[in-house]
Amino acid sequence: MGSVDPLKPSRLEFERLVKEAAEALGIGEVPEVERSRRYGYYSAKFHKYRVDPQRLREFTDGLRGRRLEYLASVSAEGLYLNADLAVDKIAELVFKAVSEMGERYGYTDECRLGRFLVEHTSANPIHPLHIGHGRNAILGDSLARLLRFCGNSVETHFYVDDCGVQVMYAAIGYNAVRDLAGERIRRVKPDVVVGAIYSATNAVAEIGRLKRELAAVQDEERRREIISEIDEWVGVLKRIMDAEGDIVNRLAESLGGRDLVAEAAELNRRYEAGDPEARRAVREVVDLVLKGQRETLSRLGIEIDRWDYESEISVWSGEAARIVAELQRRWPQYVESRGGAVVFRADKFVEDFKLWDVLDLPKFIPPVTLTRSDGTTLYVTRDVAYALWQTRQEFDRVIRVISTEQTHEQAHVRIILYALGFQEEAKRLMHYAYEMVNLPGAKMSARRGQYIALDEILDEAAERSAALVKEKNPEVAGVIAERVGVGSVRYAFLSTGPRKPIEFKWETVLNMRQNSGSFLQYTYVRAYSILEKATGANLAGVVIPGEILPEERELILKVAEWPGVVKTAVHALRPDYVAEFLDGLALVFNSYYEKAPVLKAEEPLRSFRLALVNAVKNVLAAGFYILGIPTLTKM
Repeated sequence: MGSVDPLKPSRLEFERLVKEAAEALGIGEVPEVERSRRYGYYSAKFHKYRVDPQRLREFTDGLRGRRLEYLASVSAEGLYLNADLAVDKIAELVFKAVSEMGERYGYTDECRLGRFLVEHTSANPIHPLHIGHGRNAILGDSLARLLRFCGNSVETHFYVDDCGVQVMYAAIGYNAVRDLAGERIRRVKPDVVVGAIYSATNAVAEIGRLKRELAAVQDEERRREIISEIDEWVGVLKRIMDAEGDIVNRLAESLGGRDLVAEAAELNRRYEAGDPEARRAVREVVDLVLKGQRETLSRLGIEIDRWDYESEISVWSGEAARIVAELQRRWPQYVESRGGAVVFRADKFVEDFKLWDVLDLPKFIPPVTLTRSDGTTLYVTRDVAYALWQTRQEFDRVIRVISTEQTHEQAHVRIILYALGFQEEAKRLMHYAYEMVNLPGAKMSARRGQYIALDEILDEAAERSAALVKEKNPEVAGVIAERVGVGSVRYAFLSTGPRKPIEFKWETVLNMRQNSGSFLQYTYVRAYSILEKATGANLAGVVIPGEILPEERELILKVAEWPGVVKTAVHALRPDYVAEFLDGLALVFNSYYEKAPVLKAEEPLRSFRLALVNAVKNVLAAGFYILGIPTLTKM
């Protein structure tokens, strides 16, 4: 595979001049080359060396008459050494690289970092993927795409959290309304049906628990609080009934008098113990939900390489139990029993071994409970077992895309791995944290059946996109609306840095003028359309005009910068850098499109402009692959 960075020769040429200047000035080190914001394109600062600015000017005066291959000029401004680019030479390198690499242009050998396991989405298998899962899934998928574009080996994993009482509520509820659920699933996605069953069962369980508590409470104030809580859960049932009346009525009738809290705990104990009947009941529901979640991911162009079941890797293998026993054996001074539950004093361990910087930990670390009083493991314990399994695979780094809400839990995972003697494995484990998505006016609570399903967002995006596309191209609106919607949603989740919250607003998501997936898709269609009409165009051996437009100069340099953007993005693991770059490129290209005729230009200007349009199209296509934005040829 080729590996071309059109800006590399010019940078090397300037670095040699900076080294010469340092030697001429008697400096023992060479200043770093920076991207200039004021003078030319490159710059190097000599400020900290306390040299006379006149001597730097004398150095640049001495360069007059020297032939520079990729630099147009070298100048001194105070203690800055600056250089501009010979844009014609850069254009030649850009067109050659694009011709050789096509949509692979942007790849360089510096992008290859190794082998990666990327775990993402990993949503609870009890309801549909919601808008928050959308950011996780799209971010994780684009990280994998970015790494793959750069020639790295990547495997994506989905951690199926099939243990815990919430999954048991879904299984108990489904078993109670199996016939009704089966009929409903023939018309509605299975994850939607199970999600309603889970939320309704959870509400019935909470109402039953609160009623039992009410019967034992004498204090009037507390009784009023409990009655208010019961009313809230009754409201949850009424809301779910609007969509699934028959199912809710059957659940209330079948489960109303039972202690579902105790039943769920017992089913969870049996499931963790590997009881065949419990396994059948739980897996049936889990796999129904995963079927629906797979369909949603497929709409977004996301494929998962491996589905890792928590029960198989962490529980039935005995790994979670062994971890607890090993911690008790190795570090009895940091393990406590609290009411029968096993607690690891991670706070004391980190303090004693000074692990904050070693494991990149948050400043506050609380103790962590490893098992319940009945001996069943908690999520964090099972997650340690899974992390250990992940790090034992043939990967140089494990990236776990998990929200910032789990910052402490993910820190606990690394701390426990370290305490178990897996220091290097703990360092290879990366919590790729991201902030939540806010939809103005919407409240989220999966337990109460309140969430904005990702399918709903995609449906509305397609519907709104159809309205936009009809204005431009009514005959193909129905065909491409879904792809425009997907591109818009993906870009909306990727254009903001992962550590910043997202305010999801439709007027921004579908902005056709800038900073949106639909804007980028429309830009690509413009470039594609020009090239499609340029029959018989020869883009090889293009002559660079002596005079070019400012937009042409900017486009040449933008396209030349693409490999550097990709390299920076992959080293920082930041797909948003790609999104930001593509938006900037599209803005310049659209300005150029309005000012410069391409097809009607005379040769050799016509071929030059066609080559420039082709370069922009290839960069957009490469960026679309990384961001997962569908490529369109009509819009």
